[in-house]
Amino acid sequence: MESVVLERSTQTNEAARCAVLLPVLSRLVGPLALIEAGASAGLCLYPDRYSYRYDLGDRTVSLDPATGTSTVELSCRIDAGSVPDRLPEVVWRSGVDLNPLDVRDPSQMEWLETLVWPEHQDRRDRMRAAAAVAAADPATILRGDLVDSIRGLAEEAPPGAHVVVFHSAALVYLDPARRAQFVDLVQSLPGVTWVSNEGERVLPPVAAQLTESALGRTVVSLNGRPCAFAGPHGQSYHRLTGPPDD
Repeated sequence: MESVVLERSTQTNEAARCAVLLPVLSRLVGPLALIEAGASAGLCLYPDRYSYRYDLGDRTVSLDPATGTSTVELSCRIDAGSVPDRLPEVVWRSGVDLNPLDVRDPSQMEWLETLVWPEHQDRRDRMRAAAAVAAADPATILRGDLVDSIRGLAEEAPPGAHVVVFHSAALVYLDPARRAQFVDLVQSLPGVTWVSNEGERVLPPVAAQLTESALGRTVVSLNGRPCAFAGPHGQSYHRLTGPPDD
C-alpha cells in the first residue's frame, strides 16, 4: 500500500457537480466545445450524458438525455427560477490536468474511488457509472499546466462551436499569483466563455461582488460574475442573481 500511495497523487472527480454547472451551461448558445481545467478523469465533461433530478421542495423536475434515462442520475436542490429546461449540445470535449486519469484503466479508477470518503458509497457508485459513460466516448485530456495549456486547447476547438472553459474545485490548488494568471488568460481569449465553481476565497474578484457569505458552499460564476452558491458536491444550487446569460 505504501508504494501505491507514494507513486500516485491525491485528487477527486465528482460528476455530481454537473448539476450545478448545468443551470449556466444550459443557457449558453451552442453547440458547445467544453474545456475543463483540472479535469482529473474528465467525469464533469459529460453534462449532456447524465440525468438530473432537481428538487424544488414541493416537486421534482426531471431532465434526461434525448436517448433516455442515463445510468448516472444527479439530484440537486434548486430554486424554481434556476431549473434548466434543456441539456446542452456538446460537440467537443477536452481538458488538462497535471495528472490526468484514464477512465479505461481499472487501476486508476480504483485509486480514484479510494479517495472518496469511506461512508460515501453513493459517490463511489456514481463515479463508477460516470466512468462507464466517459469510457464509451473518451475525451482528450492533456497532461500539463492549466495556464500553459488552455490557449492551445481553445484554438483546437471545432469552428463554429462556442468554447467554454470551466473548472470545479481546481484553482484552489494553485497559488494566488498563478490563479490570477489563469483568470487573465481565460478572460483574454476571444469568444470564450468562462464558468467557475470554486470556494468563496479562491477568486478574490468574484468574492468582492458577494453580498453574503457562502457558508461553506462554492461560488458558481459566469465570466467572473457570481451566479449562485452551490453544495460542494453538487447537492444544491442557490441563485444569487438573475438567470445567467452569455
